[in-house]
Amino acid sequence: MEQSFTESIQQRYGIIGSSKEIQEALHTLIQVAPTDLSVLISGETGTGKEVFAQALHGLSKRRKNPFISVNCGAIPETLLESELFGHEKGAFTGAIEQRIGFFEAANHGTIFLDEIGDMPYPLQVKLLRVLESGEFSRVGSSTVQKVDVRIVAATNRILTDDVVQGKFREDLMFRLNSVNIQLPPLRLHPEDIPDLVEHFAERTAEKIGVDFKGISNDALSMLQHLPWKGNIRELRNFIETLVTLERGAYITDVRLHSYIRPALPPAHTLDVAQDNAIVPLHASPPPPNTEQSSIPHRVAPTTDNELIYRSLLELRNEIADVKRGLSVLADDMRSIVLSAQQNTTVKTTETTTTLTDSTWKNRTLSDVEKDMLQTALERFHGNRRMAAKALGIGERTMYRKMHFYGLFEDNE
Repeated sequence: MEQSFTESIQQRYGIIGSSKEIQEALHTLIQVAPTDLSVLISGETGTGKEVFAQALHGLSKRRKNPFISVNCGAIPETLLESELFGHEKGAFTGAIEQRIGFFEAANHGTIFLDEIGDMPYPLQVKLLRVLESGEFSRVGSSTVQKVDVRIVAATNRILTDDVVQGKFREDLMFRLNSVNIQLPPLRLHPEDIPDLVEHFAERTAEKIGVDFKGISNDALSMLQHLPWKGNIRELRNFIETLVTLERGAYITDVRLHSYIRPALPPAHTLDVAQDNAIVPLHASPPPPNTEQSSIPHRVAPTTDNELIYRSLLELRNEIADVKRGLSVLADDMRSIVLSAQQNTTVKTTETTTTLTDSTWKNRTLSDVEKDMLQTALERFHGNRRMAAKALGIGERTMYRKMHFYGLFEDNE
């Protein structure tokens, strides 16, 4: 019964893994979630700390109230206090109106403070007060505000070391660390990699509209021996790129090997073992498998797999825009033809001409497309955005077609 409940929690929140390390962390999560205890989630970057924080909220009595996620390391130090606790009008230059902070927005819910170790030391005093009494004051105000918020924090740092170095308050560390959930790096539970690969591959295949054919055991073994310094996040990005570029094709170890390269350690530490190490490829992807891939190969302009993936998704969206536009044009062509068949004669200034099928055959799709673009632009008085929306195509597609047909001069 307990195992079935645990599996349902994993499925609901996307917590993948049956290893001892993941199951221990999950057991602690389930035990502490219904309480209001503060929780500190520790682990390297990319180990899934925010996923666990969302699960803590979703399994708590506060689940119907807000869950606010704040990355303390991503907000400039000068703005962090105002973002967390709000400010009054005129509190500082640019404060043109009163604004509530994240703590007030999360009232009766949960606030997730990611990268808590990066919080400035002076601001830690104010956070400690909220933890102990639920009270704080907005920037520029002496009025005490009170909130009922559960605090879940996360860090990839060793806070005890920061305490020794005077970078983090010891009392705040003890207050945050009522319960600690330690998430292991991926290299310590490689047995979970096959399940993670299957999850990310199927999700990506569904997103791009293809069927994932699977991956060989040898390829999985190769993935299990990679270092994955970015942990689960790096593995996810790698699999998303792999499935996208291979269009869901079956992945063999030979095919996978073309996406990875030998690790290059510093010269003074080079040895045979390190020379044989492999890491995910962050350079240009290999040429596509012509038998299995239906998209042309594009050399990646960057070393970031995530940027490659985003570019592919953007290209896919543009193709979808073109398809919608062609569908609209086809409907309009059918309407024109039907109208012509009903009115088979057209009077000109000199004579009356009967329209035949051959007359319409002389008009190309490009002619009709140009007419439709021009008609839409005239209807919306040259407004490209409105014209593109009416035609069911993207604004950038509209821009390119106007340039192709020389319509800019006509609409200046």
